[in-house]
Parts: sequence; C-alpha cells; structure tokens
Amino acid sequence: MSDMRQPEKVEVNGWHFRIQSPESRRSDQRVMLLLHGYQGNENVMWILTKPLPEDYLLIAPRAPIQHGDDQYVWHEIAPHWPDIHTYQQLGEQLLTRVDQWLDEHEVKTRVFDLMGFSQGAVLAYALAILQPERINRVAALAGFIPSSWMDQIDGKPLEKKPFFIAHGTQDDIIPIQKARRAATWFKENGAQVTFCEAEIGHKLSANCFNDLGSFFG
Repeated sequence: MSDMRQPEKVEVNGWHFRIQSPESRRSDQRVMLLLHGYQGNENVMWILTKPLPEDYLLIAPRAPIQHGDDQYVWHEIAPHWPDIHTYQQLGEQLLTRVDQWLDEHEVKTRVFDLMGFSQGAVLAYALAILQPERINRVAALAGFIPSSWMDQIDGKPLEKKPFFIAHGTQDDIIPIQKARRAATWFKENGAQVTFCEAEIGHKLSANCFNDLGSFFG
C-alpha cells in the first residue's frame, strides 16, 4: 500500500474519523473499517494497512469514550463483559455515520470489510454477527468473543463468511485459548476461518501480518 496519501481528518455527527481514499474512487468502492483497541485512537491502525490492496477506501473511527490524552475506548472494562446489545448500539451508531459520509461523497457501497484489534476485534465480531448482510471479510487481531454471546446468538447467518483470526501464544491480556474458542465457534457455524498464531504477545506477528495481506488480497 502506498504511503503517499495521508488520511484526512473528518467529523461526522460528533464522531471523529480518519479516512483515506484510493487514487481513483468509484461509486461501488471497496471499503474497510479499521477498529482500534482499548485506549487507542483513529491513528493507530494505519501501520496494519501496509499489506492491503491499494483500491480500498479506508475508514478509521475514533471510539466515542475518552480515557486519557489521545486514548479512547469503545466501552469501559468491567468484571462482566457488556451484553451484545451494547455492541449493537455501538455498531448502529458507527455504521449510521459511515453511511452518511459515503452518501455525501457519492459512494454507494454498503457492505464493508473489517479489521479490528483487541477491543476493536470484539466490535468487528459483533458487527459480523449482528449485521452479517452488511459485513464481508473480517480480520480479528488479538480479540475474542465473550462466552455469554455464544449462547445468545444464532451463528447460522455467518455460513461461508470469511474470518482471519490472528493471535499471539504469549498474549497475557487476551489468552490465545479465547481466540481458539472463537475460531471453533465460527467453524461450527459454517464460517470460513483462517487462523494464524505466533509466539508473541498482544500484537500482530510478522508472519500473520503477511497472511493478512493475502486474506484481503
């Protein structure tokens, strides 16, 4: 991916984004949402876009809750992970604003690819589960699915949907067993899962970085 074009800063209904368009934008543009993790912001995911095809319109939202200087979260961490309905509200708020920006720029695409890291990966999973008709390919990096969700939802609409799950065996924030459990659940519901792991902590390894490009290629 070229580094020549810098993402522009955008505000839509009180939410902040950084958006990078391809050199030639089409009405049926390929669109990807970049969902940062806990205490991240709209600037931190761009390093992960380097292996992606250059025809993507890339949209990086800033999570709505400020948690420190240039640190934002999708929700606070509590002893019990939020119910999936909390993520349903977050997802609807996000997609409404993305749709608004696309409408204003005459882009008709309404089915998106997702890349999420950590808490952002949980949001990516939630969007795919709750609105499968609007989500195509999903990359979940160092994420998981809360166990309580698996008993609440029907995974059958995910049949044949492609997921790329990457995780470190040394992750001391989200243990790899949780990523493996998510992969198993998606497979049991007919999704197409590519699983990449490496001896690394709470980040993306070099080998999984390369596989990420192939997944979206």
